[in-house]
Amino acid sequence: MNKEALIDIGSQLSRLRLYPIFDICHYLITALHVREDIQQYPTVTQNFTRRHPFSCWLSTMLLCFSNTMLTNFLLGESLIQDFLQHQHLLLATICWYCVFYSPLDLLGRFIRFLPIRLVIGVGKEIYRTRKIYDGVRSTLVIYPEAYIVIILIGAIRGCGGSIMSSIDRFIRGIWLPTQHEFLFPSFTTKACFLSSVIFLLSQLQILKFEHELIYLCIASMFIYVRIITLFFKQYDPFMPFENIISGLLFNSWTELFADAYRRAAMPNTLPAPQNAALPATMSSLTSTAGMANIKKETMSNEASIKGFDGKKRD
Repeated sequence: MNKEALIDIGSQLSRLRLYPIFDICHYLITALHVREDIQQYPTVTQNFTRRHPFSCWLSTMLLCFSNTMLTNFLLGESLIQDFLQHQHLLLATICWYCVFYSPLDLLGRFIRFLPIRLVIGVGKEIYRTRKIYDGVRSTLVIYPEAYIVIILIGAIRGCGGSIMSSIDRFIRGIWLPTQHEFLFPSFTTKACFLSSVIFLLSQLQILKFEHELIYLCIASMFIYVRIITLFFKQYDPFMPFENIISGLLFNSWTELFADAYRRAAMPNTLPAPQNAALPATMSSLTSTAGMANIKKETMSNEASIKGFDGKKRD
């Protein structure tokens, strides 16, 4: 496949209309995530979705629109801007109801079917890439010199649901302060920040590549990780690099040199205890042999005494 074809694919991908197909994919994946999270972290109330439908709906809507709500809050805009257009809220509500309350759980089983979930997941990643790209472009127009703000807004447009997960659980009556994205960031959050940086460098003409190729590469990365995650559950390609960087930058150099010296000295010190253990073993063997000889002498003496007594009786 030549370069022109890839540029054409990236151009068409960046111009796709998100509503309603890709919005539906986003809403379905989000509602399914809330349902799985309820099963993983159950509340005290049994049948939570049946007894507390409003709390379930509110937590799902919070995650469905968390991207724009957070960015609007940071940019000083209205938090309910997305709700001004009723079709988005209505579509998200329909998706939520079908995932949680469809007859015989038909839609829930249909979405969890691996090929269907794979297709919906690909649509979700296309939606995520477009949101990051639009967030970087729109913020660059408003704040052209605030690069940190641009990166932050672009990343939150893609991973707002992960950041709002703690508040989402709090609405459902669960408080887990030790599990949030700032403490344990997921691959999605890391990739969204990296993608936001790449899009910004592309817009500033620092990266001398076509915008369509960069867009296609980032969308392909998200889709690839989504596919791998569906089959292997946990996958974070950033983890090896994080371990190396954290070991070099956030550890004491004296501890690193001490550990290296200790590891280098370990093979030389290991044979010593083995050699030292040999005399103790030999001494234990000699003592055992000595005790055996003493027993033999004692038995022989007793036998001689018995023999002497026997002669006297005769």
